[in-house]
Amino acid sequence: MELSDLKIFCCVIEAGGISPAAKALNRVPSNITARIQKLEAELNKTLFIREKNRLRASPAGEKLFSYAKKILAMAEQAIDELNQDKPMGTLRLGSVEAVAASRLSGVLMEFHQSCSEVDLELTISPTGDLADKILASKLDLALVCDPISDQRVGILPVFQEKLVLVSALRDDVIRSPIDLGNKPTILGFSTQCMYRSRLTQWLKHAEVIPRIVEINSYFALLNCITAGMGVGLVPEKLLDCYPFVDGLTKHPLPEEISKTTTCLMWRKDSLKPSMTAFIDTLMLHSNI
Repeated sequence: MELSDLKIFCCVIEAGGISPAAKALNRVPSNITARIQKLEAELNKTLFIREKNRLRASPAGEKLFSYAKKILAMAEQAIDELNQDKPMGTLRLGSVEAVAASRLSGVLMEFHQSCSEVDLELTISPTGDLADKILASKLDLALVCDPISDQRVGILPVFQEKLVLVSALRDDVIRSPIDLGNKPTILGFSTQCMYRSRLTQWLKHAEVIPRIVEINSYFALLNCITAGMGVGLVPEKLLDCYPFVDGLTKHPLPEEISKTTTCLMWRKDSLKPSMTAFIDTLMLHSNI
């Protein structure tokens, strides 16, 4: 079925016949008759009962009329929405947990107030998983650390972060991997976490082989570090949100380890008004 055939069919019913429908549509009656016959042949149903010079809808015609009105209304709505730039629909946002905890509360509040017709979904996951979801079009936008290089992906630097090594309270300062001892315990997310990758690479260069304990929440990780279970690498900004920060010691690291940029990434071929609106709101909070 073609939408144009459904429009003609509905017009014949609403106008009360072929001739008035032809006049309303500025067509010749024979064209209207041919289109109705085509539709009947496609559906293998008689849509009109012909009585002398009048037509009335058959039971099948009445049923099709109900569906046709809905189909035409949905088609018109789809065209209207595709042709407008107002942010609406669902926006699927991803973020690494540290950024979501320390940077996003104000951004999300402002975006919700200015774009109330957008339904925002937030996914928390490590950078590697978020990048995979962007490429697979399972997320619209994602805030990540050390993003992948891919021609399909747009990248926008948003936050400059300083990473610090944190341990339980101690007098000695950790300046190099050797200061951690022979078999240190480090706490971190999965292997897809870029902060963990940076820390393990730093230790590897000094030939220090750590014991790794995976934890899936930064606040759980900080609690474990406070309890003396090991050390971890976190954005310094995150510690502003941690209520027991007085139980931790921060250790500065070399710039190649500590300096990182949180970036927003998205598929270039999938940009939509809600994404553009979120980017505009986010950049008002950028520190770059």
